[in-house]
Amino acid sequence: MMCTSEKKTNAMPCSKRRKAVVPGHRSLVAEDVMTEVLLRLPVKSIVRFRAVCRSWAALLSSEEFHRLHREITREARVPLKLLHFSPTATFSAMAAYSCSLAQGPRDDELLFKLDYAHGKWLQVLMPASCHGLTLLYDDLAKAYYICNVATRAVTRLPHSAPVALHMVSTGLGFDARTREYKAVRLINGGMYQSREQDTIRCEVYTPGGSHGDRWRPAAGEMPFGLRRFAASAVWNAVWQRLAPVFVNRFLHWLIEPRLLFKRPRGAIIYFSVMKETFRCVRSPPFPSSDFGQNPPSAPPGFDLPFAPQKPPAGHLVEMDNQLCLVRDLRSNPHGSNLEIWRLLEYSSGDWSLDHRIDLSGHVMGKELRETQTVRVIGSIDNGRPGKKIIITTCKHTVHEKFERKVHTYDLTSQDLETILSVTETSTSIYGIDDDKPLPSRVGLFEDCLAPMHKTDEEITLSSALSKAVKEILLRLPVKSVVQSKLICKQWLGLIKSESFVHSYFEHKNIGRRPKLMLVGKGIGQSAFRFAPLDTWLSEAPSDSALLDTKVVCSKPCHGMNLVSTATNDYLYNPGTGFHRVYGNRGPQMHLELGSQRVYEAEQHAFAVGSKNVGLTFDPLSGEHVIVEIVYHQKNFHSRGYRSVCELRWCNSAEVSREYLVPLPPLPVNDMPPAYVGGVLYWMSDPRLGRSRERAIVSFDISTRLFDTIPCPSCIVVWSSTSPCRAFVVELQGALCAVLADPVANSLDVWRLKRGRGIWGRVCMIRLEASPDYSLVTNVVVPMAVDPEDGKILLNTGRKVGAYDPVKQTIQNLYSLHEVPLVASERHLEVCQGSHFTASSLSSGDNSTVFTDQPVRMDSEIMPLVPMLYEESLACYPPVAVARSFSFC
Repeated sequence: MMCTSEKKTNAMPCSKRRKAVVPGHRSLVAEDVMTEVLLRLPVKSIVRFRAVCRSWAALLSSEEFHRLHREITREARVPLKLLHFSPTATFSAMAAYSCSLAQGPRDDELLFKLDYAHGKWLQVLMPASCHGLTLLYDDLAKAYYICNVATRAVTRLPHSAPVALHMVSTGLGFDARTREYKAVRLINGGMYQSREQDTIRCEVYTPGGSHGDRWRPAAGEMPFGLRRFAASAVWNAVWQRLAPVFVNRFLHWLIEPRLLFKRPRGAIIYFSVMKETFRCVRSPPFPSSDFGQNPPSAPPGFDLPFAPQKPPAGHLVEMDNQLCLVRDLRSNPHGSNLEIWRLLEYSSGDWSLDHRIDLSGHVMGKELRETQTVRVIGSIDNGRPGKKIIITTCKHTVHEKFERKVHTYDLTSQDLETILSVTETSTSIYGIDDDKPLPSRVGLFEDCLAPMHKTDEEITLSSALSKAVKEILLRLPVKSVVQSKLICKQWLGLIKSESFVHSYFEHKNIGRRPKLMLVGKGIGQSAFRFAPLDTWLSEAPSDSALLDTKVVCSKPCHGMNLVSTATNDYLYNPGTGFHRVYGNRGPQMHLELGSQRVYEAEQHAFAVGSKNVGLTFDPLSGEHVIVEIVYHQKNFHSRGYRSVCELRWCNSAEVSREYLVPLPPLPVNDMPPAYVGGVLYWMSDPRLGRSRERAIVSFDISTRLFDTIPCPSCIVVWSSTSPCRAFVVELQGALCAVLADPVANSLDVWRLKRGRGIWGRVCMIRLEASPDYSLVTNVVVPMAVDPEDGKILLNTGRKVGAYDPVKQTIQNLYSLHEVPLVASERHLEVCQGSHFTASSLSSGDNSTVFTDQPVRMDSEIMPLVPMLYEESLACYPPVAVARSFSFC
């Protein structure tokens, strides 16, 4: 009773207070005051106040409130803030930080993390936000993101048609008439097209627009007279990483005049976000000597001769809501200046030289003059008459290290102050280029409540039901997940989404123990059968499941394995059954009599035919690539050889095209390559070529170039009388060099430390106590390291064991001798030279041999082959056509 009485007495004052605000004029006054207060709060507080009640959520989310808040913020001259991104410790995500540009102590504030963005590849496309929204780009996943830094809201734009071989420049604009944001892509597809073809096109995506979640052609076509200028603008934007600038309802691209055969009539191409049409405006009155008359030469493989050899004359920037052109004259022998020109009128093309920054007279001027890249990204008011210019710099320090800085330059006092300084390692998938700036990771943003429109896929995947289904699917085997696509369209969309594919791969493989499969002969359309080790050991595989040709399997690369025979290469996802077949080209290898004897005597379980093939992944096109080095001739006496190299992209609709590039600088041996971080590594063969020392040959798919790196000192030395064998492997994501010594019966394993170029010994694998793994009769390859107990998986082709580095013992996991085989005499005839020790043998055409006794296989053909694999949903659409590049 007392409890009830207390509730009643507490309820009375509340009821009276509600009655006190019932009169209409008082309620309206209270709401007006409340709205005025809310309009003057920072964005972070407004976002939290949306959770107070439904009426507040509706008010604070309305378009009218957003517009008024932006107007009041601008009238109050709320200063811009600096946005900068930094990879997380694991490089699997990107963290966004904010930093004040005002004077006084500056502490970085963590804003949010992009979990599904590849940490090393994210870049800020536009240095200044567009009405509160910032455009980001993941260079590895080829994905665009739009984020409101102030509200921490992020959305990923839908994928568009593949443009891997095209040049693309993308910007973000705002349509003031419809109050819609538009992402605009200007595409130059002339890389492999003739000059007569129309290769310039423009695509537009409107978040939350009536056209749905897709990119569409712009309403207006590119005028014929502007197409070559547009091609020059796209090339300049890509090569110099100059994103278009949004000012006055237009997106602007800067034309690089040195990419054209004659001086253009316009310096800037601009796109009306409202009308979706193109026009151009003429350049400032620069001296005519600034424009080159002869275009520079094009890089190999490009059709258009428009590739800049020098930094451009300037870049565009938005300052005080006006378009400005920054002219970089640091290389001018008569002075070291930055000029800032302001566009006065589009129709007349009149410009005004507003600022000239003399770098020679400052204490920090020397540092700015020596930096690789200097960019003006905007300006802020400093509280006094005048303003500050915000300048970003990037300087190559040592090896792959770069120093990025952000400065403010006071136009009144001419003081230069450093706001941010970060040293990082180059992560460009294009490699280090002294003439090409690094991607930008900094930008400016304002406190703004600009709304974010999620895609249909994001809305579907964010529901509670989808999250529950996702958690269930993550725990299912890969074949069950594939079958679940047939349940409904929602499940199909969830399973096919890139975020789920990424999550599934990480959930099944990251930090997990290595998974082992056995490969046998397939039936039907599949050339091979894959089954877990336990399945093969528990049943006697039939004759049709035994291999009748030699097979070599690669380690998994982005969820795929390469299975190679002497005549074909097969790309497989062993979990889903997806596969592609690629035939080999070229004549067979010619060997002299003495060299043939050496070649035949050295055949082992990891060499196949006259080729050395590896599987890598091209981040530019998002495809797996087969790199195949084929030898047509070897002569170990004269040390002569002849070879070709072929690249095969595993998913592309492009027409096959061949071009010449340098071959590997050294011949490689017959051991398979190691794939580490987008690069394939081989051990050289010191018996061929000019060098009599060992070295490691590398191939970077992003640059299409071969290179060499030195071996550990104990592996470099080679002698024709030494029985030692050297090769490379990948262990725990690092490149390792292995020296196999049959005399000591040991494997000396060295690891290359990333970013330092220094080799360190990992361990010495001693095999004296394990005769089945003797290096006298076997080639033993370390496959992987178990993350749980640190044991090293060793593979001989016939056996797989776990080596304990502490006890120096091997636990046998698989042995071909222990697999119950059912083999017909026909299979025995195919495996020439094989000998089966069996307890019984029946005669006749249909006779079979069944044995669970030890089986000795002297043939190079193994009936079953062990292979490491990853559980993955990786696949390619069936409509794609393979393309190839031949290097010779």
